[in-house]
Amino acid sequence: MKLTPANTTLCSVSRLSRSDFVESSLLGKSLRSVPRERLPRIALLVDNGPPHAVTGLAAAYNDFLAHAADDDFLLFVHDDVFVHDWFLLERLTEAFARFDVVGVAGNTAPDMAQPSWALKFNADLSPAGWQDRSTMSGAVGHGDPTAPPVSFYGSTPAACELLDGVFLGVNVKRLRQAKVTFDTRFSFHCYDLDFCRTARNAGLKVGTWPLALTHASVGNFASQAWKQEAAVYLEKWR
Repeated sequence: MKLTPANTTLCSVSRLSRSDFVESSLLGKSLRSVPRERLPRIALLVDNGPPHAVTGLAAAYNDFLAHAADDDFLLFVHDDVFVHDWFLLERLTEAFARFDVVGVAGNTAPDMAQPSWALKFNADLSPAGWQDRSTMSGAVGHGDPTAPPVSFYGSTPAACELLDGVFLGVNVKRLRQAKVTFDTRFSFHCYDLDFCRTARNAGLKVGTWPLALTHASVGNFASQAWKQEAAVYLEKWR
């Protein structure tokens, strides 16, 4: 099936207000540069931070899924991502001909004992370097979208076991057929790893595709919030 603005929805969650998202977020800025006739539908959960109630990404993504039509495609994108590719729908039409879940970076044979698709961690969940780089796939720019240093992880497209959650595209019909959703035990960390493992266990095809985007963040693996959710992830999948 061909992806069009009528059957594709870009979904994002932000602490910002709706107006600030449009004007200030990297994702909002990048979407303003896309011609209207090439722009997918946009679904937002905004004001998702103190002093308001906070909804985790897994719960928010499940809500987006629940409101989608069977023949829809959803793109879950962090709000600090700048999408450079004006031909996003064409790229994803090609991607979904091959995969049910699509990302931009992942691992074809990750160490499943690690709470990451790319990094290794010690017993106390402190970073301990990279996993085997030869099994990684994809590319992501980091930092300033006007001149991002691009991290090339490996050949793409590639069938993967785990993907980075910075960008996750899903075929709604295939997810519903497989009864796959996000686990709401994961608020902002490890939801992507858990989702990919659930999808793979259900027989879905997961993989990377070459899409040009820049992510402002490189992750905060020292935070207590990350360590808590990583521990839940490891307990679930041990």
